[in-house]
Amino acid sequence: MSECPVCGSEYIAGEDTLCQTCGWDLRSVDPSEGGSLSEASLAKEQAKLFWARKMWERVNEKDSSIKGLEWKLADIERQISKVWGRFEHATKERTILQERVDSVLSGMEEDRFDRYQIKKYFTEERNLRQMTQKQVEQKLNQLFSQLQQVNQERGLLQEQIGQVQARLDGLGDEGLPEMLAKLSREIEQLTQPSGGDGLAIRELQGQLEESQQERALLIEQLDRERERVSSLQAEIEQLKDSLHQSQSTSSESRFESEMVDALICAMADSSEAVQRMAYALLKRSHSEKAKMALEEYQPYRFFRCLHVLEHEKAVRAVAIDPHGHFLVTGSNDRTIKLWELNTGKPIKTLSGHAGSAIALAISPNGELLASGSGDNTIKLWHIATGKLMFTLRGHTGWVNTVTFTPKGNTLASGGADKMIKLWNLNTQELLGTFYGHASAVRSLAISPQGNMLASGSNDNMIKIRNLLTGELLHTLTEHTGSVSSVEISDDGNILASGSNDTTVRLWNLGTGKLLHTLSDHTSAVMSVSISQNRTIASSSDDGKIKIWNLDKATPIHTISANKNMSGYDSYILCSTISPEGDKIVTGSDDGKIRIWGVSD
Repeated sequence: MSECPVCGSEYIAGEDTLCQTCGWDLRSVDPSEGGSLSEASLAKEQAKLFWARKMWERVNEKDSSIKGLEWKLADIERQISKVWGRFEHATKERTILQERVDSVLSGMEEDRFDRYQIKKYFTEERNLRQMTQKQVEQKLNQLFSQLQQVNQERGLLQEQIGQVQARLDGLGDEGLPEMLAKLSREIEQLTQPSGGDGLAIRELQGQLEESQQERALLIEQLDRERERVSSLQAEIEQLKDSLHQSQSTSSESRFESEMVDALICAMADSSEAVQRMAYALLKRSHSEKAKMALEEYQPYRFFRCLHVLEHEKAVRAVAIDPHGHFLVTGSNDRTIKLWELNTGKPIKTLSGHAGSAIALAISPNGELLASGSGDNTIKLWHIATGKLMFTLRGHTGWVNTVTFTPKGNTLASGGADKMIKLWNLNTQELLGTFYGHASAVRSLAISPQGNMLASGSNDNMIKIRNLLTGELLHTLTEHTGSVSSVEISDDGNILASGSNDTTVRLWNLGTGKLLHTLSDHTSAVMSVSISQNRTIASSSDDGKIKIWNLDKATPIHTISANKNMSGYDSYILCSTISPEGDKIVTGSDDGKIRIWGVSD
């Protein structure tokens, strides 16, 4: 092997005529060997070789410069890419910020309108009370006038009675009966009375009869007037009581209104203890102002971990009964446990699955429990007795989700086999199977009307079907990650979905139109649930529970739930909100169930 005198590359002498690297003519005489060349030829060859080596060095330098420039260019491109990424991120943040600003402005406008309505309501109420008080005062004045008139009439009657009595007294001191007896004796003694005496007697008898009749009439009239006065006095007492009660109610209402105003101001106090006390007192008030204040100052910022319950292994599913009385949890330890929701006290443990209990659903009447498992089966339990009623088999993969129809006689299930199955619970028969998803079905939801079925899958899609006919109505493809959870609002209008793309999205269930995208989570969203008070709770791998206003699509509060009281981090695998929205339950990979709410 020989080396090229220019670039030093090896070549086989006698075979190669040109250097494969630099292109030097290998047949040229090497000046270092000399040979039979003349000095002039040798100098020429040396100059030629010197020139070739210099050119090769320049080529190498240029190649190095070009490579350096290429590296610099690549670095510049990376920097530009980062800048563009930051620019796009800033643009997205600006868009989100603008949406929040618009939402805040909209909320302020709604608050202004609510304050106007409240002011209008209380103005009308005050005017009504003033009118009522004036009417009562007018009625009292009328009654007092009537009473005065009656008193005057009674005085006149008494004067008349006095006159009659005086006339009777003028007839004699013996009294009317004695006088009549005396007159009778005198009449009997006068067998031949004179004409003048008889006439006088007859006149006296006539006057006596008239006086008796007049006295009877006056006594009867006096009794009637006394009854009328008594009735008027009773009515006056009733009106006084009514007026006193009205004034007392008005005073109490004014005091309660002032107290509610003070408590509302206390809700904005810097001390959380003061805020919690004000919230607790406002909950006891029945006034509309207090109710509106409680709606505006959502209690979720006072949520704390009330109870920590435990399975032996990761908790995969949680469910609360429709009445909000008890909690059901499923775990990788293959058991299902029932607990009292308010106290966290264990009720019973259900065993029977040969795999993880990863799906739970409670019937609308709160009597039946359906559980789906990694053993590919569905089991139906009677909650009160804890008795296993029957087992449904048909899926060829894990049963990831189960849900009841509103009537409770049909169950829908979705599994890792990409299929959705409908079961008749009265006959335990398979009614039908829906296909269409390209990957595992993760979540199902049925509308309150029982006519719509929504399914979320690992294929990043949501499918909406007519449950009665099986017709596929809409396929929603806006999510860019697996759809882990779907939920339908109580009015059947809005569908909420959570995805591994870190978003919660709200859809019009009837049209399939995307209404809002909620992007506050920083990791995969594992669960979404909706309460009857139009509140959404979403949980994520970022260790947070976020509470949203369903109608306004705005955040209410965030709970950092990934840290327990000892500061231990855990991943939330499932969550749900109670029907009244006063409790949130989370299940974690550390086997813990945490019940969140406002402590007493």
